[in-house]
Amino acid sequence: MFAGKAMIVTGSGSGIGAATARRLACEGAAVLLADIDVGRAEAVAARIRAERGRALAMRCDVASAEDNEMVAAACAGEFGGIDGVYLNAGMLGPAESFDAIDMARFDPLVGVNLRGPLNGMATALRHVRPGGAVVVTASLAAVMGLPSGPIYAATKHAVLGLVRSAAPAFAARGLRVNAICPGRVDTPMIGVTDEAPLVSPEELAVLPVGGPLDPQHIAEIALFLLSRAAAAINGQAIVADVGMSAAIGAGR
Repeated sequence: MFAGKAMIVTGSGSGIGAATARRLACEGAAVLLADIDVGRAEAVAARIRAERGRALAMRCDVASAEDNEMVAAACAGEFGGIDGVYLNAGMLGPAESFDAIDMARFDPLVGVNLRGPLNGMATALRHVRPGGAVVVTASLAAVMGLPSGPIYAATKHAVLGLVRSAAPAFAARGLRVNAICPGRVDTPMIGVTDEAPLVSPEELAVLPVGGPLDPQHIAEIALFLLSRAAAAINGQAIVADVGMSAAIGAGR
């Protein structure tokens, strides 16, 4: 599916990002894994190389425009260009109600969850080759409220505003940009450290309403949106919550 393509995945040291990077490599892509924790990214890259894939790891603070540019330059230099970017890096932050918001946590969350996608999308618009695509990890909290994380929800709502507003500019360059809004996914972000093994997409588990999902469930959606099979989809938010938001009381 991605033979001869070069892809960037941020937040690729674990969870959804790691699963997506590995699946892209399985499908023939050369992958640059960018993560604030370069050691974790390098461990995933080494695994890809051990499986005879092409991968390079780099440290990247997604809140830094300079870091985003360095990652893009490294991908182009190592792999000959950029054909797609998955902006997956995110930060959940501690649980807190609206009436107990600690403003000291505001800037870090906005930096990773909003400035990060903005930087990544702006960089991708300049560097991704025509015909390519960008995917951003939002959240179910981008389309619903989250009483235990109002700042987190606000940043993810803003991400959808960016994606929808940027779609015409991307289309003008022959590109697409879309968001995925996952429900609960078992990743280190929520304290789940056990890694689900990758399986053939046809063998992915069919889940009960609300999940929880494995990282690969989201990775497969990212691969679809990055592929030419999704050529008609631009500026959209794909909710992947196994029906949790489909009806009042679902999954409870």
